[in-house]
Formats: sequence, C-alpha cells, structure tokens
Amino acid sequence: MLVSIEWLKNNLSDQNLVILDTRPKTMFLYGHLPNSQSLTIEQVIKFDQYGSNLIGDEKTLSSLFGSLGIDDTKTVLILGDSMDPSAARIAWTLLYFGHANTHLLDANVSELQTKGFEFTRKTFSTLSLSFNPKVTSNIRIESDDLNKNLNNFVILDARTPQEFMMGHLPNSKLIPFTEGISYDGKLFRDKDFLENIFSQNSISKDSEIVCYCMHGHRASSLFFQLLIAGYDHVKLYDGSFVEWHGKGFPLE
Repeated sequence: MLVSIEWLKNNLSDQNLVILDTRPKTMFLYGHLPNSQSLTIEQVIKFDQYGSNLIGDEKTLSSLFGSLGIDDTKTVLILGDSMDPSAARIAWTLLYFGHANTHLLDANVSELQTKGFEFTRKTFSTLSLSFNPKVTSNIRIESDDLNKNLNNFVILDARTPQEFMMGHLPNSKLIPFTEGISYDGKLFRDKDFLENIFSQNSISKDSEIVCYCMHGHRASSLFFQLLIAGYDHVKLYDGSFVEWHGKGFPLE
C-alpha cells in the first residue's frame, strides 16, 4: 500500500511501473519525475445534481486508466502531497476498480527533489492498454444503503471541527484527516501513531467503518490511515455530506 523513497529508487527503471502524479496540472508541468504522467482528481470524479464528487463511471475510467498504460501486469505508484488528499482519492479509485497492485509513495513530491531525484518538464507518453475493471464493492457505500444501516457502522467524519459543528451524519465521530497526515515530508504518520488516534476514539478493529467528509476527498485520506493502522473493514462514502444533505437525510 505505502512504499518508501528507497523502494522508488530501486524500482524507478521497472518497465511495468506506471507513475501517476496527482498534483494540479500546472505544478506537474513545472517539473515532475521522468516517465511520470499527470492524473488529477477532476478526471476520476463525476458531479451529481447535488454537487457531490462521486466516483466516475466504469466505462469512462477504464478507458482513462488504459490510456495511461495500466493493465493487470502493471504496478501503479501514486504521487501527491500530504495536505492534498487527491492522491488518496485516486488510489482508492484504482482499488475500487480492482487494481490491487496500487501503491502510494509515502513522501511528498517536493521531498523527492530534496532527496536528489531528477525532475523534468518533458512529457511522457505510453501505449494504451486494456484496463479490465473488477469492482471491489466492499470499500464503497452509497447513500441509501448507509441511511438504512446507520446503526451498523462506525461513521467517521474527516472534516474540520467547525464543519462538524454545523451538522454531521447521525452518530458520527469527528476525526479530522489532518490528525493523521505527516508534516515532515511523508504522507502519513506512522502506524503506532495512527493506531493511537483510533483507539483513543474507541474504534475497534472489528468495526465496520464508513468514512465521509464534504466531497469524499479528505475521507479517502482517512480511509488509508485506517488501513495503515490495521483496520480491515473500511468503506468510503464518496457522496459524503454534500450528497447526504442534498437528499434530505437526517443530520445532527
């Protein structure tokens, strides 16, 4: 799931490695790892009538991932920054469509330059391949299903305390995603630190957990923080607060 800078050094020349840079396109064009390709959050979501950022449809994303040279033989490495959950949301999207060999680099892109990696402004193109989706439905939940089963889940809100106070899903617990991200060049805090966050909130590893935020971006960071901490039963509610509120479902 998480790989180190050392892992990247050892695998950078691997012909089966697809590197996706999830920063805004302007930052990518200013400088990026050789052979990396840009993939932004806007390319993997779709808007509904409420303005929520739902996962893109299967056909569109299969075509997109195939155009980036991804098939079952490829290892995908996602690059990003700790304060921007785009990398986590894109990694979650690939996992949802069945590409288990997807990894997040546990380092901010800026840290790579600090460590001596060469950057370039040259664009890289690859041959399109056939991406075969195999939906992993157990890591996502839709609003109607959640509304009918509120009491069966531990619901975690990844937003700010101010947003939480303005209204939140019933029985949800506030754990801002920023509590588990790193500020020292990595993406996330270490496993022990993350375990402590969740244990202090009385969250059992047997729990069925749902993460949400405003648009399903910050919650995807919390989703991976839970996986790192050893929680196996975690779902992302990608519609999140915007869809929930738009549908008139109950709030506290």
